[in-house]
Amino acid sequence: MIELLKIIAGVFGYITIGYIINKINILPKKLTEYFDLLCFNILLPLALICYFWQVTFPSINSFGLMLSFFGSGIIIFFTGFFTSRFLFNYKPDDSSLFGLASCFGNSVAMGIPLMYSILGPINTIPYMILVFFHGFIHFTYTTVIIEIYRNRTSNIIHIIGQTILGLLKNIVLFGMIIGITLNYSKINVPIFLEGKIQIFVTLALPLILISLGVALGNFKIRDNIKLAFLLTFLKNFLHPSIAFIISNFLLNLDDLLVIIVTIAAALPSGSQSYYFAYRYKSLKGIISSNVVLSTATSFFTISALLLFFDIT
Repeated sequence: MIELLKIIAGVFGYITIGYIINKINILPKKLTEYFDLLCFNILLPLALICYFWQVTFPSINSFGLMLSFFGSGIIIFFTGFFTSRFLFNYKPDDSSLFGLASCFGNSVAMGIPLMYSILGPINTIPYMILVFFHGFIHFTYTTVIIEIYRNRTSNIIHIIGQTILGLLKNIVLFGMIIGITLNYSKINVPIFLEGKIQIFVTLALPLILISLGVALGNFKIRDNIKLAFLLTFLKNFLHPSIAFIISNFLLNLDDLLVIIVTIAAALPSGSQSYYFAYRYKSLKGIISSNVVLSTATSFFTISALLLFFDIT
């Protein structure tokens, strides 16, 4: 139990520190912007390169892992999509953003440090497979739906081009691809870097969590709180429930994979869903409120899951 508390405090403690730094405004806005740029565009991709460069990939049921996680995610997406479409009369593009916020979790800034802390570097590998495809899968069909609806007069080549352009901007995906390429090319880590790489990864993860907290401080939770509660229910409660049922009862995955799929599904709504809302100028208030509420709620839901799976 004590170890469990240390894990939770270690992850959410850094997020809280960043949130407080933002709220008490002790750092100039320009400095926090540079810190955010450093963490998400430099430290995070470099840490992913180092991680994937060194890791040994285990033999796992990758198909079952991805089917249970992304299958449950797509179910939640369309649950959110049709709920907003028929209950709130949203247009298809707005409903797509609502659906994305329902299913897209904070798999990178929060998920990677959390999984690394509770499972260790080796057992985290299956989770990293989900991270690799997370944005690629959910962003692709969301972008296609929005672009088709908003550019109904455009040809299919333009829509495909917009989708690919959005994916190429994903710096996380870029870092993973480089690391995997170095790994499979059998290029060894230089001797003078061997001991330093692990130190770098260990230092990068807390800084990324602090940066996440700073970013959350920019979102307002009071706006559109009722819809934020609905999104949080879909993301924090319904998504992991469906993921657990599929992975444990329908596909009978190994215990480790069930744990990874369920906790990955329970991660709070990712800030990138807000960036989609910002990019398409829609539902910004609702999704920003949801990101903060979902993150705060995940402290309790993830803690409950760790106790349920007896991860101490």
